[in-house]
Amino acid sequence: MRYNDSGGDGRPLVMVHAGVFADWFVPLEREPAVADLRRIRVTRTGYADPAPAEPLSVADHTAECADLLRRLGIGRARVLAHSSGTVVALQLALDHPELVGELLLVEPPLIDPLLPPEDRASVAAVIGPALGAAMGAAAQGDLRTAFDTFLAAVCGPEHRTVIESALGRVGLERAERDCGYCFTGEVPALAAWHFDEELARRIQQPVHLVAGGDSPPSTHRLVDNLARMLPDARTTVVPGHNHLLPLTAPALLADLVQIPAVTA
Repeated sequence: MRYNDSGGDGRPLVMVHAGVFADWFVPLEREPAVADLRRIRVTRTGYADPAPAEPLSVADHTAECADLLRRLGIGRARVLAHSSGTVVALQLALDHPELVGELLLVEPPLIDPLLPPEDRASVAAVIGPALGAAMGAAAQGDLRTAFDTFLAAVCGPEHRTVIESALGRVGLERAERDCGYCFTGEVPALAAWHFDEELARRIQQPVHLVAGGDSPPSTHRLVDNLARMLPDARTTVVPGHNHLLPLTAPALLADLVQIPAVTA
């Protein structure tokens, strides 16, 4: 695991990125609204590094995050996570609750443990073929096809334009180059992850769930379902945005980071 640490004495904000590539929170990190925070942006193992000899489980990623926070002397952090990173954040709150003060979870992934049961088959029918094609392309070393096939299904056809606008041409090329681990390691880890209502009830920290208004109805139903599972959760919808929200609305997200937690 790599990380960027702004240093300083501000309240700690730990950013756990989504799958595919690691730089989802780079635009937010630069926002003036979070300049007073100590910003720790992690790059999870497998991204921007040679793939590990064995893929990491969700628990492995969580343990690495916990070890980093302890080495940095950080406790009770606000944890901001996106998509598959929200799974790591939820597991961090379960396994190491003393390190997590609150969670801000953006666009959780459309996976069975988080979806309402009635949506699982329809989501699999929509996402499954694209994910299978992306995994097949990645297995053959065709990362561009894997990258485009998956992100077009999850984020829409403008994903390349949005990523290049937010991160520059070099950032887009790096994102494409680094996407392989998502399909060889991250997807299997998510498939093996267990989460249910009993585990959700153990998460006592305040949780703020955020979805883009332009995301599909299944995303909004997932957010509502997860909010019902958690003891202390609230939700926000950001109009005009979708799964690319950290790249298209970093200023709005930075403002949400600064909103104090409201406990139930």
